[in-house]
Amino acid sequence: MKPMLFACCAALLSACAAPSFVGDAAPITITTETPEHFDLPARFAVARVVYGSTHAAGAEETSLWTDLADRATEIGSFTPLVIGESNRRHWSKPNLVLVENARAQRYDYLIKVQMYPSEGSAEVTLFHTGSAGVMATVQVASPGRGQRGFWGGRIKNPARLDRATLKIAKSTIPKVEDMLNGALLRQR
Repeated sequence: MKPMLFACCAALLSACAAPSFVGDAAPITITTETPEHFDLPARFAVARVVYGSTHAAGAEETSLWTDLADRATEIGSFTPLVIGESNRRHWSKPNLVLVENARAQRYDYLIKVQMYPSEGSAEVTLFHTGSAGVMATVQVASPGRGQRGFWGGRIKNPARLDRATLKIAKSTIPKVEDMLNGALLRQR
């Protein structure tokens, strides 16, 4: 299971953006106010959160996110956010942990995609990493109903979870693209 998860993470990391190194990017300045405008092109981190922790996307979903990154090249680069195991234990304030990790990895903005497989919905939040402020939000519901595990709880089968999140991603990605295009229009 872990080798497959590692392979999916590696595929997602290699597919989303051209190679860039943390040392190549300028440090993120910490501010107290969230800016009204975007500095584009920018470095975007994408955090995909399912059941309260970050998860790697399946192969089909990875290709959908890669297509989005290819279409949005004038906005900037998109890379999955890498979270270490030690940071997963301190999730009393999950948004702050994600933003601090994105800031440490020198991303300008963080797109958090919180998926709810049991409801078939997602909440997308665009954070400014310098201030940890919310710049835009989108709520998406996929057609049909959500999926639950065998006893009505979490889906534990990875293949079944990938199918449930793929359905959510197909509805979410056009809304994320609209949100990013809106950011581009606000910038001009």
